Amino acid sequence: MISTELQKLLEKDRTQLDTLAQLLLEEKACLEQRDLEQLTVLLQKKQIVLTGIEHDDHARRQLLAKAGLKDGQTSLPQLRQLLAKSPEHLALAELIESVENRLQHCRELTETNSVIVHRSRINTQRTLGILRGPDSLTGLYTSHGATVGGNEKRDLGSA
Repeated sequence: MISTELQKLLEKDRTQLDTLAQLLLEEKACLEQRDLEQLTVLLQKKQIVLTGIEHDDHARRQLLAKAGLKDGQTSLPQLRQLLAKSPEHLALAELIESVENRLQHCRELTETNSVIVHRSRINTQRTLGILRGPDSLTGLYTSHGATVGGNEKRDLGSA
């Protein structure tokens, strides 16, 4: 009975992780195209999927605790190793391995998106720096012929 419930949870995890991977790929495209409207929609969908994954993880850990496993044995890698020892649970161990592979793929996609966001942020800061002008304006003259102090900055309108 517990193995049937565990199998259902793991299959649901696998499906949710496939959905998450697809959303992460779509997120990457939106980040590259700077499509903020679609990105907002995707982030909402992603949050729903992540909440489902978290809920199922909690349910899986409770199920395994009922079966008598300690907290340290309920993580996917430990559970896979435990189940792989028994020939009757080999299918479950393989299912866990496929879930772990999907998790790793989602981590890689998330890292890629993080790099895109970071680079975009740097580019935006550089552009704003160009528009605002250098921090040190020493040696520049105002419209009255006086030199500008080192602490003054130009606003965007006078760049």
